[in-house]
Amino acid sequence: MRRFLLGIVASAVIGGIACNGYGANEGARLYAGTAKVDISPENTVEDHGQIFCLPEVPPDPPVPPDNIHDPLYARVVVLKNSTVSVAIVTLDLPEFSSKWVIDKAKSLYGIDHVVLCASHTHSGMWPRAMVVNSWSRKMQDPGVSLNWPGFSADPWYAATEQKVLATIGQANANLFPARIAAGKGAYESVYLGHNRRFVRPGGGVTMMWDNPERIPTKPADPTVRVIRVEDEAGKPRVLMVQYACHPVILMGAGVISRDFPGAMVDYVEQELGESCMAMFLQGASGDIDPYEISLRGEYGFNMIRQSGISLGKAALRVADDMASPEAAETSMQVKESMLKIPYRTGNKLSDACIMTLVINDNLAMVSMPGEVFCQHQLNLAAESPIANTFILGLGYSGRGSPYMLYIPTAQAVQEGGYGATQCSFVSADAGERMVNAAVAAIKELKNR
Repeated sequence: MRRFLLGIVASAVIGGIACNGYGANEGARLYAGTAKVDISPENTVEDHGQIFCLPEVPPDPPVPPDNIHDPLYARVVVLKNSTVSVAIVTLDLPEFSSKWVIDKAKSLYGIDHVVLCASHTHSGMWPRAMVVNSWSRKMQDPGVSLNWPGFSADPWYAATEQKVLATIGQANANLFPARIAAGKGAYESVYLGHNRRFVRPGGGVTMMWDNPERIPTKPADPTVRVIRVEDEAGKPRVLMVQYACHPVILMGAGVISRDFPGAMVDYVEQELGESCMAMFLQGASGDIDPYEISLRGEYGFNMIRQSGISLGKAALRVADDMASPEAAETSMQVKESMLKIPYRTGNKLSDACIMTLVINDNLAMVSMPGEVFCQHQLNLAAESPIANTFILGLGYSGRGSPYMLYIPTAQAVQEGGYGATQCSFVSADAGERMVNAAVAAIKELKNR
């Protein structure tokens, strides 16, 4: 068993039904429960994860069920004390939002707060009803929610909702006395990842979708962040790993796969034993790609393994350096802010729910409903008074827009290019507004 020195006593609470609502407690015993479920498709899959914002890129061909390279999972950890409970759900999907799952988890299992976090693997699944029938509606009217009734016509999506809900209930039934810690560390690797927007010295942007020569680009965040849940005996039961990078190594390869996040969790679970569940939390990866993408055959599979193992090793090194928690008592607080974000053109507004989570004044997690550019993560970390502060990209908790596409910086909008002026509709200062709201909430909750 690896040596673990655990540091910051922490626990995360996500969500809140009412805007500006709080859930806070001091001196509460922490319990945790885990469960996971296979959500891979059982039938031939069409349009399972292509970039539909680029009209020159044709849809992927149908993928037969026997071409699943590695199964897709939903993984759940429930954290609970005497007054507050939260379910953090990670899914090996490009995007997943279901208000139905969140509402049912609250009514059936008494889970106060639920957040759905997609890894954004482009070799995963997107609901066929959304992709085929409704994506053009989103482009024509960005205010259209991705949670429209067309989803119900997709059998895979409906079955996945049922599986995720049942798995939340299973995790809630598997509670054990727990302690929790968090930490971060530098991670620089030849496998991950670079900023795909190369700003030319004379102006303009060249999209470097891949970068096999490893040419340095910026900004990027070479930081891996880790949350570890252990039982009373000190055994690791959950290791959550946050990193900012698009999982697109196998994009367009004609297979269903978790990409490098799947290889990462497999490696961590192999190292820590079957009693520990690993989870991948996507960061602000809107403009960050692996050095090599859209790889085919065994070379592609080897690259996802190398990348995932490299990230897993970095996460375990961070976990090794954490100091041990002194007590199992945990303070959990949350503020939910609903922002009115204007479109870049026209008079329309879109709701953005920013969930700010402060944990024992030592850990802050901010959930944002879209593909956030990396500079926002760097700005948030620099401005936050809490050392371990990070973004949950593509996070949805049942309020506001479930997916706002790309959330660029104002500078990127000025520069142009994909993700900034293409496939993005929010105002140029939308990301800055979200970061400012999160920093203000972190300071408020920390002072409480």
